[in-house]
Amino acid sequence: MNIEELNFNREPVKTLNGKKFFISRDEYKEMRMDLHTGFINKLKTFLKKFPDLYAFIFYFIAPAVFLGKEPKHIYKFLPKDSAVLDIGSGNRRLCKEIINVDVHPWSEIDIVADAHDLPFTDNSIDGIIFSWVLEHMKDPEKVISEMHRILRKGGYLYLSTNFITPYHPSPKDYCRWTADGLRVLLKDFKIIELKPHVGPTCAFLSVFQEWLALVLSFNIKILKDLLWIFFVVVTSPFKLLDLIFIRYSFAETIAAGFYLVAKKE
Repeated sequence: MNIEELNFNREPVKTLNGKKFFISRDEYKEMRMDLHTGFINKLKTFLKKFPDLYAFIFYFIAPAVFLGKEPKHIYKFLPKDSAVLDIGSGNRRLCKEIINVDVHPWSEIDIVADAHDLPFTDNSIDGIIFSWVLEHMKDPEKVISEMHRILRKGGYLYLSTNFITPYHPSPKDYCRWTADGLRVLLKDFKIIELKPHVGPTCAFLSVFQEWLALVLSFNIKILKDLLWIFFVVVTSPFKLLDLIFIRYSFAETIAAGFYLVAKKE
């Protein structure tokens, strides 16, 4: 899908290096400052400049192992030539057909916009990917409403988000969701799939790593962050236990996160 084929409900504030900006200079300035607040955020912002390295760390070293269906699973329900947005994509492109939307103009971003106020016309998008972003939204109900608005009837949403996971501002962190909570939040959609994406071992480890770093930090923030990174790496092999435990029928009671596929009827 070509960006020029998209239908917008307003003109961009500006276009820079081929990226359409739909947020004001002041909004962008505030978001940019948040991305550079704290050691972990600064490290993540730096690593996102190298998408392949960041993806390796995110999927193989980070305190999670992703065992549910991945975002491109949405194409099981959509043809390849569909208009699909990856909202909050960061500096990665899942495939060349996807349009990347984010609040920060990373090199792989096509449209700079806020998920709370999407710049697309009603009923104009076939599919949306919203992966590990919902927990960072100040008003998740508004965001879900916006995505429902822009999806065509019969369009699909792929969403993944945290349940049992420690606070991780990136740059902000607001919410956690049970499976029941997600069903209520997406009450205007028909949910096709809703399953654990990150299992109970990762949930336990993520809390344990934070606890160890806290206890041994002597209340020194930078030391706590460095210890957290160390414990994430050292305990990482235990994540593989979730290859077994995520299959348990009651794994969702202590899952670290869920994925879902929902349809606009």
